[in-house]
Formats: sequence, C-alpha cells, structure tokens
Amino acid sequence: MLREWGDFDVPYLRGLFDAADVAANTDIPSPFDAAAFLARIRRRRAQRVVDLAVTRDGGEPLGLVALHVAGGVLGYAIGPAHRGRGLASRSLRRMTDFCHEELGFSRLRLAIVRGNVPSQGVARSAGYVRGDDALVERVNGLGESKLLETWWWTAPGSTGR
Repeated sequence: MLREWGDFDVPYLRGLFDAADVAANTDIPSPFDAAAFLARIRRRRAQRVVDLAVTRDGGEPLGLVALHVAGGVLGYAIGPAHRGRGLASRSLRRMTDFCHEELGFSRLRLAIVRGNVPSQGVARSAGYVRGDDALVERVNGLGESKLLETWWWTAPGSTGR
C-alpha cells in the first residue's frame, strides 16, 4: 500500500533512510535529518513531485516511491531492514500501472546509479529495460558525483513517444 507521508512517520525515518547505500544511490542526504526530509517532501509536492510511503497496511513506512510528474520519472528506496521481500518491485509496478492507467503515461523512466545491481533487478522485475542513453552525472546524498543509467518502461503496443 502507498500513502502520503506525515509527521507521525518521524520515528521511523532514520531507520529507513540514514544508511550509506541510500545516500550513495539516491539524492537523500546523509547525515539524515527527519524534519528536513518531511519539509523536502512538502516542497517537492509544490514542484509536482509526488513522494509516497511504501507500507504493508497503511501503517509503518518501509520505504518510498516517487514520481516526477512532468517528466514521467520514478524512483524508489526501501529501508535496509525491509529489503529482500519484493517491496520495491511491487511498489514500482503499482506506480507504473497507476501512471499508465490513471495518468496516461505510455513511457516512464528510471535513473539508476551505474553498478547498483539490486536496483537494476527491481527495474527488470517491473518491466523496465536499460536504455542506450548516455550516462547522466548527478550528485548523490553524500555529495559525490555518480553516473546514472536510464531505464525505460514502455506500455504494451506503444512506441512510447
């Protein structure tokens, strides 16, 4: 289940996002600051970026999925204690289906840090394929420059353009 973030999530946030690999593979800053994270989510909403909490039953957050509405770009991060259970794959598939069926996207994109094998597996399991696009350089949550691969999902029967 996906839901909005709220102040009631603060006790869980450090356990989800204060991890070296989260900062290395996303733009979530380290050291992690829960109040700044929630403020960022609210600020991003105004910029048409939707960040949702990944949960099992609408309760405790286990990770996040994000949609940059203008560009059809999705992202995800699951807390270290909750990995290996298919949460990222199911959440990405759910968001992909929603973006296609409800918002009319025929093509969606992921930007994955080169060498992030677990994230590549999530992308494949949700029907995304590595594009031949040039690598994109981005600064991660640790302030390091990383190269991103582009992964694409295209609706069945669509050219995606």
